[in-house]
Amino acid sequence: DFPIKLKGIVDRIDELNGVTRIIDYKTGKVTQTELEIIDWDVIINDYKYSKSFQVLMYAYLYFKNNPNKKSLEGGVISFKNLQNGFLKFATKEGIRSTNKNQQITEETLLLFEKQLFTILLEIFDEKIIFKEKETLF
Repeated sequence: DFPIKLKGIVDRIDELNGVTRIIDYKTGKVTQTELEIIDWDVIINDYKYSKSFQVLMYAYLYFKNNPNKKSLEGGVISFKNLQNGFLKFATKEGIRSTNKNQQITEETLLLFEKQLFTILLEIFDEKIIFKEKETLF
């Protein structure tokens, strides 16, 4: 019930075979599993999935400004493992599932939006102490 302006600067947006791609370059090592979501709650609760959150945020902002784009993919190119190429964001049904959905659809963005609103409400709640999510190194 209060306005929030969201913005971001994506590293690259291109089109390949009719699919718009949202690409974030990372200087560190990124693995495919960091970009695969099974349970949507992890995207705001587990630092491992911060890259997925970032890619989806860019896709969300892009879609809000380009609602006619129906075919989106997002992912990371990691300079520490360039041999793996473009690591695509994907949703999966389970840990062992080999069936991945790499399309970022309007439904995907609605699921992301729910998580985004959850974290924004937490950030702006004066009763909750603001602290950085812990990382494991």
